[in-house]
Amino acid sequence: MSKREACELVQELARARERFPELAELLRFYERLWVLIVARRQQVDVDFSAHMAHFDVDVWARRGAPALAFGWLALREDEFRPWCGQVAEVLCERFPELEVPAEEPLVDLARRFYEHHTTGHGGAIDALVLNALIPWLERAAEELVPRLPVARWQRGYCPVCGGFPDFAVLQSARTRTLLCGRCSAQWPFPVARCPFCGEQEPGRLGYYTDERGLYRVDVCDSCGHYLKGVDGRRFRGVLRPEVERLLTPGLDVWAVQEGYMRPGGE
Repeated sequence: MSKREACELVQELARARERFPELAELLRFYERLWVLIVARRQQVDVDFSAHMAHFDVDVWARRGAPALAFGWLALREDEFRPWCGQVAEVLCERFPELEVPAEEPLVDLARRFYEHHTTGHGGAIDALVLNALIPWLERAAEELVPRLPVARWQRGYCPVCGGFPDFAVLQSARTRTLLCGRCSAQWPFPVARCPFCGEQEPGRLGYYTDERGLYRVDVCDSCGHYLKGVDGRRFRGVLRPEVERLLTPGLDVWAVQEGYMRPGGE
C-alpha cells in the first residue's frame, strides 16, 4: 500500500460510516486506529538494498521461507515502546483489559509474534503487537513485493512476512488474490485449495455468499478455518481489499457462528 493509498483508506472509512450506519461505531474505531497507523507509516524509512543484493529468488521460491527477516526492520525498544503505548490507547476501546507489558521488552514480543503468530500473552497483546508492527510491515511489503516474482510463490502464507491471509479477491473461477493480514501484500493462489492446510478435496471445501453473490466466505472442513473475500468480477467501482476486509465484520460473525475460525483462533 502506497502513502497515497494509505491516506485514501482512511478517507474511505470516513465515507463508509454514511453508507453503513449500523457499523458507525466500529468504523470510527478503525478510522482512529488507521489515522494513527498511517501517520506513523509515513515516518518509517526502510532500505533493504543491502539485504536484497544477495537475495536468491529461486531459493526463496523453492524453500518457501518468507523474504523478510524480522531483524531487517531494525526496531529499537526506545522508539517501539512509546509507539505501542499510543496504539494501546486506541485499542483499549475494543480491549479494555489491555495493559502494555512493563517488564518484557516489546521488541522481543514483536519478534515472537512475527515468527510464531502469537506473543503468548493472549489476544489483546497479540492485537497490540500486530497493529504496532503494521507501519513497518507495510513499508517492507511495499519495498519487497516489486522485487519478488510472487506468482511463483503458490503458498497460502505471505511471501513477504509469512502472515496468514485475512481476505481474498476472486479473479476467476480458478484464481484469487490473497491479502496478508499483517503487511497487506497480495499474491495469487488457487481457489480450489485451502490456503491454511492445503486441502484440495472438493468435498472438504465450500463457500457461502451473500444474496448478491458479491461477498463470500470460503471454508475448509479439514482445518476448520475460513477466509472472507469479494468477487472482483461482480464488484463495481474501485476495489480496495484493505477497506473491504474492515467493512465485512458480519462475515466473521457468521463464520464463527458456523464453527469456523481464523488461524490462531482470532
